[in-house]
Parts: sequence; structure tokens; C-alpha cells
Amino acid sequence: MDRQQRHDLKHDKFVDEIGVLSSKARENQRILLLIAGGLIAVAVIVYGIFFYRHNREEKAQQALATAIETFEAPVGEAAANATQTGPKFKTEPEKTAAADKLFKEVQSKYDGSDAADVASLYLARMAAARGDTKTARPLLEAFVREHDDHTLAGGARFSLYQMRIEGGEAAQVAVELNAELNKQDPALPADSLLMLLAQAYDTQGQSDKSREAYRRITSEFPESPFAIEAQRRVGA
Repeated sequence: MDRQQRHDLKHDKFVDEIGVLSSKARENQRILLLIAGGLIAVAVIVYGIFFYRHNREEKAQQALATAIETFEAPVGEAAANATQTGPKFKTEPEKTAAADKLFKEVQSKYDGSDAADVASLYLARMAAARGDTKTARPLLEAFVREHDDHTLAGGARFSLYQMRIEGGEAAQVAVELNAELNKQDPALPADSLLMLLAQAYDTQGQSDKSREAYRRITSEFPESPFAIEAQRRVGA
């Protein structure tokens, strides 16, 4: 084989290798383009979901604010003398009905949002105020169960304990409260637990135990918002 033939063979082999590499590069390029396109599509979907949720939560918060404004609106003579803008009502039942409707709308339209969760607490509060514990208790229980670390969970727990005490579960609640007081990280502040415990003992007619719980509040938690009531009870 002469020099020219060897040169031609090397040249052909080089061309073939370049062709193979070019073909592979084109295939890889298509794969990379597909991957890049997929990533862009995923990013667009994620952004769309985020934008939708953010926009939905904003609308939910606005609807909740309107409901709360209605719930806190002046009534009767106070409404007639009020200078601020906003809802006003002639009677308390009229206001309650309007607020109830708005909170339920927040629940139904924005289910799963933070605003809907807070709306459920207001509905529970309104139900408890009219003595409807069958409606109020499940709402409170659901909130505590699903939002254990929420800033409003403590208030929901406190209300739920009170509801159970008044509903005939004072003895069981007292056992649970004593167990919580012995924990390093109780579900509620100690002064709140003691206040509930005193109420549970009062309901059972155990005045000595209730007075001791009140006494602990006044001595261990003198700055507690329950201290004044506890002192009154101890004095009585």
C-alpha cells in the first residue's frame, strides 16, 4: 500500500469519525433541547401554581377582612353615632347573620387557605355564643388537629377545653390538664392550664382544689391576665 492510499484511508476514517461525532452531537443537542424545554415547562407550571395560589390567598384574605369588619361593626345607637365608614347594623342578630354568611363564603370559596381556617374559628366562636356546641366543637377540633402550630391554635384549644368542661367532661379534662402541667412543653401556657383546671374543679364542686389552682396563678403568675380573677376567687 503506497503513501497516497494510506493517506486516503486515514482521511476517510477521519471523515467517518467526524460524521459519527456530528451525528451524536446532533442527537445530544436534541436531547438537551428536550430537557431544557421540559425544565422550562415545569418552571412555567410551578410559577403558574404559585401565582394562582398567591392570588387566591390574597383574595381570600380580602374576603376574610370584610367578614371580620362586619363581625366587629357597630350596632344600634353606636352605629347611628359612628363616624367611620364601613358596615353598620340596627340589631345584633342582623349583624350576626351578615357576618355568618360572609365567613361561610370564605370557607366555601377558598377552602384550604389560611383565611378559610381563620373563618372557621370565627364561625365556631359565633356558634358557641349562641350555645350551639354541636357546630362549634367540630370546627375547633378540626382546626387544632390540622393546624397544631398555628398562632391561633392556643386560643382554639382553650375554647375547646372550656366547651368540654361545660359539656359534662370536667373530670376527664382535669386529668388531661394535670398531665399537661407536668410536661416540659405543654400545649398551653401554665397559667391558662391552671385557669382551666380551676374551672374544671369548680364545675365538679371541688372548691378546695379549684381554690388551690387559683392560688397558684396569683403566686406563680402575678402578671397573668387571669391573676385578677384568680385573686377574686381566692378571696371569695
